[in-house]
Amino acid sequence: MNIKRRLKIFFSIILVCVLGLLSNLQNDNINVSTKAETPSKIILDAGHGGFDGGAVADDGTVEKDINLNITKNVCKMLKLSGFDVIMTRTEDIGTDSTGSDKIAERKKSDLKNRLLLMEKYPDAVYISIHLNKFTTSAANGAQVFYSKNSEESAKIAKFVQETIKNQLQPYNDRVIKQGTSATYLLHNATVPAVIVECGFLSNKRDLENLKTKEYQSRISFSILCGILEYFSEK
Repeated sequence: MNIKRRLKIFFSIILVCVLGLLSNLQNDNINVSTKAETPSKIILDAGHGGFDGGAVADDGTVEKDINLNITKNVCKMLKLSGFDVIMTRTEDIGTDSTGSDKIAERKKSDLKNRLLLMEKYPDAVYISIHLNKFTTSAANGAQVFYSKNSEESAKIAKFVQETIKNQLQPYNDRVIKQGTSATYLLHNATVPAVIVECGFLSNKRDLENLKTKEYQSRISFSILCGILEYFSEK
């Protein structure tokens, strides 16, 4: 990374911190705008929600709740950085619109509605926040998956994976992976899209970290830095 780019990212991060401090000091009542005339659009997707809890850890920790906490953190920082942010959900609800009581049908509707949001904002990028789970407890660390439908997706994934590793998980040797047909949103994405799997609920260290507000804030900040890196490169 060249010096100019490092400085640009550094000052963007400082701006986020300063504005966040001001917001806290005035109980979030100030109206500070750092937006450009045409701010970049980002769709933030807190995976699962409502009827769909996602993965569940052995101690009962549910994925959907942590996904939402991290996504809200990223949203706040992105807005302070001047981005136009669209959230798929801001509370513990699903995004399905079917009247069926069948879980399979509701999940299908939920995913389709998230995809429709991409189609509604063709100039946006799509960042989906999830947690992982595996059959063995050894698997650990964050991993970012990207859509094959846009070259920009792999670029976003690379920056987010690197910032999480460099800032938070130096032990993480995982590499970005292209999503398959099994990942509906990435397979059908109409805009640059990634899924950030923030860690494994099946791993003791990841689980204990992800349950804390401090760690949620830190991984949110790492994701923010990856996004800033990507837009700085652009």
